[in-house]
Amino acid sequence: MKIMIIGATGRTGKELVSLALNQGNEVVAFVRHPQKISPAENLTVVQGELTNTSLLSESLVGCDAVLVTLGNSISNSSASLFSFAIPNIIEAMSISKVKRIISLSALGVGSTYQNTRYPYRLGATTFLKGNFADHEAGEAKLRTSKLIWTTIHPGPLFNGNATENPTVKIATNSIKMPRAPRTYREDVAKVMLDSVNDKRTFGQKILMCSKQAN
Repeated sequence: MKIMIIGATGRTGKELVSLALNQGNEVVAFVRHPQKISPAENLTVVQGELTNTSLLSESLVGCDAVLVTLGNSISNSSASLFSFAIPNIIEAMSISKVKRIISLSALGVGSTYQNTRYPYRLGATTFLKGNFADHEAGEAKLRTSKLIWTTIHPGPLFNGNATENPTVKIATNSIKMPRAPRTYREDVAKVMLDSVNDKRTFGQKILMCSKQAN
């Protein structure tokens, strides 16, 4: 499988690149700062901005899917990112005729707020409010596009070893995630890759955390 990863130099993106390559996939990393990513076999690094839809679409030729792990820095967490990046990605995918996209979101974004519990949900309505609104603005564009989309909604992200059996659920109104939904980036990477060809995830919001599932 050949995939493009957008956000490959971030903490979750690096885990995703590593796992994708270890699984034998071909990876195209579309990045602003190529010096932040180590060369590897089956890895093609393309330097570019997401505003350059021409270069993005050219780099997508031959890819089976796009995996997005973009995120703002903590110091600038509420800046507009998804609201401008996702429409550009949609345009480039349309040009290159790539249909499948999996985008990393967060638990509490949009309708997944109803899947949260106190005290986590308090953050979704206070210091995370601007960041979550930006996520939702971009994801709303995905939902009205002609792409085969999936959004992944983990709790707060941490480094740590992958969980043997993390909690992963398709979002429905009746599901409540743990009060402290700590999530490891390795688990997120695996769920994103597993979702690429899993038709059950097409057009779905996927809730997850690293607490062992029952």
